[in-house]
Amino acid sequence: MDIYRKKQRWKQILLMTAILIGAGSLFYTNRLVSDIETTERQKVEIWAEANRIVISAGFETDLAFPFSVIESNTHIPVILTDSEGGILYHKNLDSLKVDDPAYLKKQLEHARVENDSLVITLGNDEFQYIFYRDSILLRTLIFFPYVQLGVIVLFILVSYIAFSVSRKAEQNEVWTGMSKETAHQLGTPISSLMGWMELLKQSKLDPGMVREMQKDASRLEKITDRFSKIGSKPTLKKADLTSILSSSLEYIQNRSPKSIEYLLDIPENPIHARLNETLFEWVIENLCKNAIDAIKGNGRIILHAVETENNIIIDVEDSGKGISKSRFRTIFKPGYTTKKRGWGLGLSLSKRIIESYHHGKIFVFSSDQRVSTIIRIILKK
Repeated sequence: MDIYRKKQRWKQILLMTAILIGAGSLFYTNRLVSDIETTERQKVEIWAEANRIVISAGFETDLAFPFSVIESNTHIPVILTDSEGGILYHKNLDSLKVDDPAYLKKQLEHARVENDSLVITLGNDEFQYIFYRDSILLRTLIFFPYVQLGVIVLFILVSYIAFSVSRKAEQNEVWTGMSKETAHQLGTPISSLMGWMELLKQSKLDPGMVREMQKDASRLEKITDRFSKIGSKPTLKKADLTSILSSSLEYIQNRSPKSIEYLLDIPENPIHARLNETLFEWVIENLCKNAIDAIKGNGRIILHAVETENNIIIDVEDSGKGISKSRFRTIFKPGYTTKKRGWGLGLSLSKRIIESYHHGKIFVFSSDQRVSTIIRIILKK
């Protein structure tokens, strides 16, 4: 349980770090954009003054410096107009489109929106106006942090998907190896036990005692069979789901406190589904055992089953302590448990059996503390 709390905490830390990096990048870029905007405004003001000098100059005025200032503007798009708005001159616009009046008019409108115009006073109540657009460098810089954040998010997303796929493949290998090894380790002592059962049958021991021992040995065989199927792809066959639910509930009921009430809410007609009976029984037993732990010795467990047009729905309902919404997904992860003993693999195994082998879904449908918790299984017909 602690590992998932730590994992959640690390996710929150990484998210906050990403937000801080994004906010810092936006803040720094906005400051840089503001500084460049101020610099470009100053350059255009100098360019406007140089144009005023050239327009107002007499024949003997040295215009070398004003002309050098005018020519030095190689990146800020500017448009010079008369007092009526007619375009007199332009610079640093698209050379392939400047012969199109519609293009020039459109650029002039953009310039009016982006920046305040500059006025050139020529005397005798004559004026000219300079309009300018942000340079390509400035426009690119405005969008740069968003592009940067997009690349970072894409990189994190691809890395997360790759890591998740790799981790899932590794978990599958662990599940398969553990299951095969468990089945192998159980096989030898179970074979020996079955041999001893045959010898005990021929002895003078109480036949009832021998039958109970044989039941336990058969149970061990069933557990071994379950683990062997987890380690390989199980075969799905058409089976009577209502019969499986009934026998599973009966098995759990005979091995749990009498203070727990068991109810079976299933239709009278059989519900047929493609199942691996051995593994599906294991799922129902795991869910019922989990419900018993939640009830803590006194309560009610109900198995519901219903058939819809496309699906078969099985609900395991208990009157236990409930599950907080923040734990709805966590309870199915390996190692999650609220008990002092146990590995926390029961629900994780159940999820694997339902989703990986039966191509269904298993999830917490609802949970109301001290009222009822429902874990739902959905199988395709």
